[in-house]
Amino acid sequence: MKVQNETAAAAQMQQQDDLLISPYITDGQLPPLLKKALQCAATPQQKDMLLMSLLTNCSYALPAMRMYHGHPRHCYGAELMTMVIAPAASGKGVMNYGRRILSTIEGNQGKQVYIPANTSSSALINLLDCFGGRGIIMATEIDTMSQSMSNPFGHFSDVIRCAFEHETISLLRRHRNEFIEIRKPHLSILLSGTPSQLTPLISSRDNGLASRFACYVVSKVADFDDNVWDADADNQPQDYDPYESLSELLGERYLQMATADNLCVFKLTDTQRHRVKRMFRTEYENYSAYFEPEFNQTLKRMPVIMKRIGMVLTGLRIDLSQGIPNQVYCGEEDFRTMLLMGHKLLQHAAMMFSIIPAKKSIVPCSVPGSIMAKQFYDLLPEQFEKSFAVTQANELGVSVKTLDTWLSKWTQKAKVLRIAHGLYNKCA
Repeated sequence: MKVQNETAAAAQMQQQDDLLISPYITDGQLPPLLKKALQCAATPQQKDMLLMSLLTNCSYALPAMRMYHGHPRHCYGAELMTMVIAPAASGKGVMNYGRRILSTIEGNQGKQVYIPANTSSSALINLLDCFGGRGIIMATEIDTMSQSMSNPFGHFSDVIRCAFEHETISLLRRHRNEFIEIRKPHLSILLSGTPSQLTPLISSRDNGLASRFACYVVSKVADFDDNVWDADADNQPQDYDPYESLSELLGERYLQMATADNLCVFKLTDTQRHRVKRMFRTEYENYSAYFEPEFNQTLKRMPVIMKRIGMVLTGLRIDLSQGIPNQVYCGEEDFRTMLLMGHKLLQHAAMMFSIIPAKKSIVPCSVPGSIMAKQFYDLLPEQFEKSFAVTQANELGVSVKTLDTWLSKWTQKAKVLRIAHGLYNKCA
């Protein structure tokens, strides 16, 4: 019996290894709701992009799901942060279908769930507070968010980083004497855009923002699609919308989870946990050997992202006829899909890492001040806040007094233009 069990386990692991060779993340066994929702995508590449959108939107609709990870144990919700990077005209528009999966929650139940990407830090915190600490941001053009974060009051990278870990977010408005504190924020985020739109949002590889996202990178533009849809040739009625029924099913699931008296803890079996450890130990050794240390933060956070994907897949399969269970184990089909996506998303994260510019090096402070000032000037982005310049100066051993002197000289020589309080543009 022991030999048979070991043989069966070996065969199962071989199936999982074979699945990792698959080029697409949608090649795993998905829950029925996701399978039906993917039917509107025409190509495997479009299905992958749509799946990223669906998983992110569905992660919002499972408020009762939880899991524990790390030492000491940290409790995570199902909320995913995802990003799709693809050339123009590569079919990213299919991701908009993912938003329709929440239409019942957003419409019939009269609940606002989406937070605009074009917002300020204080407005984001205020909306999260109004939404009970839960919300979702969806922007089909990354520069919508990057433009918001470039203005003096719009930078909310710290809010996103805290939300990934469900760490406390607080806001104090002095002129209103108003204090807002969100103890455990739950925020899902879906972004998409071109490679050129990525770098204004994530300007360097050591930015901790990048490692919070599950990234999918399309390196090849899809072939020209010459298919023309003909309503008369379709067997379905012209007003047929499969997402209407799917959103209703998801809405019912959301309502039952949102009103439940208990949480549902997602768990892996002992065998599955050992499998995850073995996989990521190998992945860590492989990527650490070829990538800079900044990529290690992505390697360390990917198990959390992968398990969140497993939590979403499992949460969509739960039979709620008997109520919300206190705990649920990951099924083998979802576990194999989870491994596939974790493995593939690491590859895509490495591709995104190569797009982000490496941090420019600067010589020590012992060199002449004029050379140091020029190198520091070259290090700054085209538009920067003084707080950012101060942070960079502190890291390089440059005093704030010296930085103020440089800014004053650059302003006088029209090398920088002060466009608002604490906000500068480079002119040369």
